[in-house]
Amino acid sequence: MALKSNFNYQDNSNFENALLKGVRNIFLLWIISQKKIHGYGIISKLNESISSFSNRKPIHGSTIYPLLHSLEEDGLITSSKELNGKNEVKVYEITQEGIMMLNSLKQCIKSKPRNDYLISFMDDMLFNEKTFTLKEGDVDEIRY
Repeated sequence: MALKSNFNYQDNSNFENALLKGVRNIFLLWIISQKKIHGYGIISKLNESISSFSNRKPIHGSTIYPLLHSLEEDGLITSSKELNGKNEVKVYEITQEGIMMLNSLKQCIKSKPRNDYLISFMDDMLFNEKTFTLKEGDVDEIRY
């Protein structure tokens, strides 16, 4: 019996959603670690970063502000009000706890044993322009 999947390889939206949700808080924290930034600036950076994904809807404040509130409740960021021209805007800044979290995650990732196969995968998926092809004899039927 051959291994079959219901996954539609032409529709990457489920995979993209899972990938984005899996790293969203860390990515938000990283964005805020770069400089003090207001909510609209965060939303703009996120939309800019996902614009290359196919069929992505723009991210709105109704998605981001609850996540920012959660990061603030966890003590990873703080917010304050500042004047932007004549308007008062809320700006976000990473805390020492947030910096420790990012450093801890980075150290955890870097402390793992080097995995050349995983590095090759990441390089292939992110930086290599070649497309994948199936060569005759490459795949055998999977039997159980």
